[in-house]
Amino acid sequence: MAIIGFWSGSRKETGQTLSITAIATHMAVEHNYKILLIDATFDDDTMERCFWYVNNKDNKKDILKTLNKGKLDISSGAEGLLSAVASNKTTPEIVQNYTRVVFNGRLDVLCGLKTTSPEEFTKALIHYNDLVKTADKFYDMVFVDMEKTLKYNTTKLLLKESNVIVYNFTKNRKQADEYLNALNEDKEILDKKKIIPLLSNSDSDCVYNVKNITKYIGEKRDIPTIPYNSTFVRMASEAGVANYFLKNKLVTASTNDKDGIFKHSVEHACQAIIKRLEDLKYKV
Repeated sequence: MAIIGFWSGSRKETGQTLSITAIATHMAVEHNYKILLIDATFDDDTMERCFWYVNNKDNKKDILKTLNKGKLDISSGAEGLLSAVASNKTTPEIVQNYTRVVFNGRLDVLCGLKTTSPEEFTKALIHYNDLVKTADKFYDMVFVDMEKTLKYNTTKLLLKESNVIVYNFTKNRKQADEYLNALNEDKEILDKKKIIPLLSNSDSDCVYNVKNITKYIGEKRDIPTIPYNSTFVRMASEAGVANYFLKNKLVTASTNDKDGIFKHSVEHACQAIIKRLEDLKYKV
């Protein structure tokens, strides 16, 4: 059982949500693991839109009203599960009842909280650490898409709880510097042994390509990359991520095939996670 947290110290766009969604979905399609993908970000339905069409009007309603003696108002989804966690009424098996199924027995998704209130999100976030630890007892891998930076104390707890941390940044020097600063400033939370740098929207023609970034940050292992793929990005906005990976299941890597290159890169990221878990003696 393993918890894989995706996080970044940068406030800017890093491609984090699309990266974790691509990797978790590919892992479910290509590997024999039972996976839970959790959206623990604030006011962002990107992950949900990757798999389902979202009614924007309903989605923006502030349906998370308040915490009342450890109970939440809502009885389904993340709100319902957090209510059960807060009331100590949950078990590893029950977690699945609050998720949405992408691939039966392979990939479940716990969509993000629907609240647009930072205060209510902060209150609810308190229970995410217990939620993740409970889910870890039922799933082979729990992927958690976290809020960027260390604004929330619960994010620190989730990072400490993670067996592997995938640190996301894009191809620019500032975000590489933010990665190095985060490692230096938060050594207690960010244990370098369990961190995998991930370069999103990579471009071999860019000055800050994977080779130069690897050298710049002093990384000795190969850094996995998620290249920009216009088809994947479009399908991610049209609830088509699951179909994208099923459609390209038989595609092989080729310099002339952008989907082959993308699939190969995502698989490399999956293998980097599996290898790091093995190195750290975690069983999945």
